[in-house]
Amino acid sequence: MNGGKIDFLRVRRRFRLPITTGHGTVEAVDRILLRTEDEGGLGFGEAAPWPGFPTEDCDTIAEVLRSARGSLSHLRASVEASGGALPCLSAALSSCAHWGEIEAFAGALPCAGLLISPSAEGVAEKLRSGYRTLKLKITGSSDLPAIRALIESAPAGTAFRLDANGGLTLEQARAWTELARALPAIEFLEQPLPVGHPGYASLGHEKVALDESFLAPGSLEWAGPVIVKPALAGDWDALLRWRRERSGAVVYSSCFETAFGRQAALWLAAQDPAAGTVGFDTLGRFEMDGRDRHEAGPLARGRLDLVWSDLWKEMT
Repeated sequence: MNGGKIDFLRVRRRFRLPITTGHGTVEAVDRILLRTEDEGGLGFGEAAPWPGFPTEDCDTIAEVLRSARGSLSHLRASVEASGGALPCLSAALSSCAHWGEIEAFAGALPCAGLLISPSAEGVAEKLRSGYRTLKLKITGSSDLPAIRALIESAPAGTAFRLDANGGLTLEQARAWTELARALPAIEFLEQPLPVGHPGYASLGHEKVALDESFLAPGSLEWAGPVIVKPALAGDWDALLRWRRERSGAVVYSSCFETAFGRQAALWLAAQDPAAGTVGFDTLGRFEMDGRDRHEAGPLARGRLDLVWSDLWKEMT
């Protein structure tokens, strides 16, 4: 098969309601779906860049794919030669390489409920739906006493994660870190400062998790929790080797992928025996485009009953 063949498709997904994080407001995202064919059969992957993360963008990914001229071996060579500059495309290729295992994945992982605009009503609704861990988005204008009241009024056993997406000042980050230390229900404060901010050294790692600051193994050393977004994490075999050697907590999280990327990311998370509660409460947030096929809820499950080649044809 002369090193294998590739095909790709660029799709745009528009949110039903714009999502505002510490990086600004996101109304739509582009995704690039990848299909490979070689001696091992068909493979599918998804390149899913997300605003605020230092990865390649979809324009760059599309140009690399066009340059490969349909050749899987040429694409692999280009990604390898990039020296880690194409983590999203590398992750998509990893998905394609493991697709036989990925499409057979029907396991379930406990999932945290996502509240982009935290409120008492939102917390109550997520708890009624069965979520026991909640992820609250915060910004520099969030009301810390109000968030504290939300957390303290929640039923015993409810866990919280606070995600700032790098949108806080050092003074604000210190205040939120102190809150996380004061309330045992808060598992961690996620990415309070921008990538590379020297203030992380003064915050300590016990209750601070890094997200945007961590892409792939070797990108930084951090003793505290790290958030791994499989769609951004580069080569998955390297990631799994790194995970086996790391003693600190790792939390797996979605990048608002289509069904292809979600199935693959859940499979990858499930390879980690200590995966714990994942962050995949991203379904139902786009306009009805037919690109979500999994069920939402407090258990993030793989889909065993999808014919993925048929779904590819539908999307094209």
